[in-house]
Amino acid sequence: MERYNLPSGGIEVVMNEAEAGGAIAATASPTMSSEWQHRLPKAQKIKPFRYMAIRSVVFVGIFAIVGNIPVHSKITDPEQVDGVEHLVLDELQDDTEEQLAINKINEQAYTQELALPVASAIETYAGHAVEPLPSARDGEWELHQIVRGETLDDILKPLKVSTTAEELMADEAIKEELTRLKTGKKILVQVNGKKIEQLIYATGKRKAYIVSLQNDKYIGKWDSELFEEQHNRIAFTIRNPYHYEATKAGLPKPISRQLVKIFKNQVNFRSIQIGDQVSTIFEDYHYQSERIYTGKVLAAEFNHRKNIYQRVRFVRNKDRTMYLEPDGDLALKEVAFARYPLKGGRLSSGFGFRHHPILRKRRMHSGIDLAAPRGTPIYATGDGRVRFVGRKGAYGKTIELSHSGGIMTRYGHMSKYKPKLGRGAKVKRGDVIGYVGSTGRSSGNHVHYEFRIHGKAVNPKTVSLPTKGILTAKEMKSFKRLAKNMRYQLIKLRDTAAIDRNVRRQFGG
Repeated sequence: MERYNLPSGGIEVVMNEAEAGGAIAATASPTMSSEWQHRLPKAQKIKPFRYMAIRSVVFVGIFAIVGNIPVHSKITDPEQVDGVEHLVLDELQDDTEEQLAINKINEQAYTQELALPVASAIETYAGHAVEPLPSARDGEWELHQIVRGETLDDILKPLKVSTTAEELMADEAIKEELTRLKTGKKILVQVNGKKIEQLIYATGKRKAYIVSLQNDKYIGKWDSELFEEQHNRIAFTIRNPYHYEATKAGLPKPISRQLVKIFKNQVNFRSIQIGDQVSTIFEDYHYQSERIYTGKVLAAEFNHRKNIYQRVRFVRNKDRTMYLEPDGDLALKEVAFARYPLKGGRLSSGFGFRHHPILRKRRMHSGIDLAAPRGTPIYATGDGRVRFVGRKGAYGKTIELSHSGGIMTRYGHMSKYKPKLGRGAKVKRGDVIGYVGSTGRSSGNHVHYEFRIHGKAVNPKTVSLPTKGILTAKEMKSFKRLAKNMRYQLIKLRDTAAIDRNVRRQFGG
């Protein structure tokens, strides 16, 4: 083979007699003009597409092996670069090291950092730009279930906080929501150092109006993600002391103590047997993924010495909580009256004939006298209506209540009445109706209490107090529906505890 190198712009001629039958191969020089290329035979012309394809495959292969294909969160902008020549890939040389150096120059010359958005710590909260919510872990949480006619001020007073209802409702949007509280709904208050950090007005299991302190200002919004009221379920088998097992099973201490009270008449907690089972369903309140409050036991079962005891919570008249057997005799009677109208006090004079301390003569005493400090609350001994309120001769300031069955009770010598308690008003057993005093014909602070049946005075200490059914027909229907659901859940929990016990036995746990 003979090779002839011609001057620039010419052609390279290769004479090879051994191959192709002595054919002459002509190849264009890299700088050959297009005119000379067209003069070559058709089979001898350069094919640019094949040339570029081969070069590209080699180039990509090298980069794949080296693993140097860069990925950046950057963009190229040649127009912003001064004094740097733009390199074209088609003009890259074969040498790999030179190519890598050129690629690095391109990257440095024609790249700039992306202006990615920065996460902000500021949230949009009911139209205001505010800092993140206060932590749910700070301070203590209190829960209150709203009763008819209650205001936010009524709810906050027992908490003894420095924050007032007016401060909480300074914003008009908050005031609009918290001045129309619905009976039966719940309010949770976070108190930190006698100041309210957050308030949750829960109108559903997840829906709540949240008020939080933001830069010394209370901001409110409706939310369905941060708050949740759960019905938690826990079942466990006793192998160690009750409170140890309860804690180990994850039962909150307030629920553990409630169970002791609920089953105190059926279970001797000092002699619990190994193998006894406990199942319970209770209220659990979560906020910002934290448990903030543990409510009431809703239903519970205690399998004690092979005897199964069940109780279901039922609330009468939205204020009286009872734990009843789901399949018990719900028509069971209870005493309709309290024996005395005071909590405490001292019997200073009994029922019947006596020597009157002021008149100095023997007179019939139609009630009993209970001495107590001035201002001591006086309670209605049974459900009824106000029949009389005002001064009544020697009785001084007096209230009379009429009850079913022809019964009337009288409370005399009061210092004052409960405000806004007028004739015809309904009262419940245990309601405060007035306060101890010494008005009328009296020798000291006490309350005169009478119990009359069809107008005849009887001894309040010894009279056989009437009874009434625990539940009305309407309440009975409501409870049976509730009890059926809760009992089913308790049975499922019992099965879960049994499976857990068997698994532990099998694996020696």
